[in-house]
Amino acid sequence: SEAYHSFCHRDEEPEKKVLYIVGTPIGNLLDLSPRAINILKNVSLICCEDTRNTKKLLKFINLKVKSKSFHEHNENKVSLEIIQNLKNGNIVSIVSDAGTPVVSDPGYKLIQICLKENIKYTLIPGPSSVLSSLVMSGLSPDRFSFYGFIPRKAGDQNRFFETLSNDVKTSIVFESPKRIKKTLNNLQKFVGKNRKISLCKEMTKIYEDVFRGKISEIIKDIENDQINLKGELVLVIEGANNKVDLNINMQIKKEFLSKLSAADSAKLISMLTGKNKRDIYKKLIEK
Repeated sequence: SEAYHSFCHRDEEPEKKVLYIVGTPIGNLLDLSPRAINILKNVSLICCEDTRNTKKLLKFINLKVKSKSFHEHNENKVSLEIIQNLKNGNIVSIVSDAGTPVVSDPGYKLIQICLKENIKYTLIPGPSSVLSSLVMSGLSPDRFSFYGFIPRKAGDQNRFFETLSNDVKTSIVFESPKRIKKTLNNLQKFVGKNRKISLCKEMTKIYEDVFRGKISEIIKDIENDQINLKGELVLVIEGANNKVDLNINMQIKKEFLSKLSAADSAKLISMLTGKNKRDIYKKLIEK
């Protein structure tokens, strides 16, 4: 109806003393919503990770708004400046280089101060590399866990993959092109060679691509230079299948337990088969 059309397209008048957390495109600038554009053109200050990236976005929508760097190294200091701006009656927004601020980006500390100071904040939602990759992966979207960036240190990464190997939910993580091959080889030791994964590259951009298959297949394709790793990557990992019938006969059980503990045997069989380690352990200790 005409009334509905008018309502959906009316400008939103930003409130004073409100922090607007604005979601921005993850690649394709056309994904910036009309609502986000309207908010950005009415704020007095935009705080962003990299002012150069934000200026490109503002130029695309023909806006000139004062911007200030807001990143992990100055988050505490700038958060206090933002709070003061809001208390003075200004309208402030924060944006990230891509996607939704706060999620794997600065902003959480600022939100905590807003809550403490009773300052209102709201989110203008936008594109998400997490949800885009989940949909494009072809893996189950019913239940999923987002873990952010994979730990770099070997010990932390091993503990992380140990937890992930038994998670029945689809897992979503970020990783850099430089580290992805080494990370996948390490992941395979914990989840087995048959666990399905999807490597989502450059979501919404010109060179968007998705590589789907068993983890061993993706590793092989990377080694054979069949996958161009340049660009931003999101790794989506199939959840553990606890419903698989484990066929461990008495002879196999006897051989393993004669040389290893039940826990170590379960870990080794899990690495070889890709099946759930806890289920294997239960089978091994059954009498």
